[in-house]
Amino acid sequence: TVMARASVFLHELDTDRFATCLYAEADLGTGVVQMVRAGHIDPLLRFGDGSCRLVRVEGGLPLGLSAEFGRLAYPVATLELDPGNTLLLCTDGLVEQPGADLDEGMEVLTALISSGPQDVRDLADRLIDVVDERRGDDDVALLLLRRHGAGAPRTFGRVQQHVSPGDPEGLTEARHMIRAAVRSWGAKNHSDEIELVADELMTNALMHTEGSAIVTLRLLTGTDRRLRVEVEDSSSALPRRREAGDDGVSGRGLLLVDTLADGWGVEARGGGKVVWAEFVVAHGAG
Repeated sequence: TVMARASVFLHELDTDRFATCLYAEADLGTGVVQMVRAGHIDPLLRFGDGSCRLVRVEGGLPLGLSAEFGRLAYPVATLELDPGNTLLLCTDGLVEQPGADLDEGMEVLTALISSGPQDVRDLADRLIDVVDERRGDDDVALLLLRRHGAGAPRTFGRVQQHVSPGDPEGLTEARHMIRAAVRSWGAKNHSDEIELVADELMTNALMHTEGSAIVTLRLLTGTDRRLRVEVEDSSSALPRRREAGDDGVSGRGLLLVDTLADGWGVEARGGGKVVWAEFVVAHGAG
């Protein structure tokens, strides 16, 4: 992953330095934000009504230290940013206060965000002004991200999630990502079929191949408006469609995919493959 490679790079510099980091990828069309944390403070979420809460992101060790101790796993957290909500990422220079611990500083920051201006730029200026008034020694970095309402122009990109074997939380996050994207892309009427097919493809990849799977969801425009689910794995072995077993459960995965999807197939990808399924989605459906 990006974080693991960055940690190894910093460790190999042999400077005894380490760094904290919060890395986020956002798709403002769907509102899906995927985050990983390396020893950094958690982000904050301000709702449209002004209320604010801390977003707990399960994290790993700071960059440099995770490589030194061989703990390079960085779990991915998925957040759905609704229209009008604002995500705040910052360094601890915005939180630290003389004579106060980190928890107290986060409580003060949460209150400042809740009572601050509605405009994002004005809110950023207000928070920086408060830091200047404290005359602290630490530097400050601040990022505010707001998703506009439904009337704003919508861009259709892609959303992606890595899922590792034996990681039920990763599967849950992938399902959450898919559900949010399907709803945002106007395909709610097809959500059951899409989620079921995605589940079958993910399960098949994790059960019958080694290593993790990469789940990608994208909207394709052209003569037909199609939603495409892709599951990439490291095995070149092609999936086999089999008749269901006597118990009626085992072996039916690709039969379900064939029945529910408007089309599916397999593509070579490096030393592995991508199994994909597509659904025709009418404009404004759902």
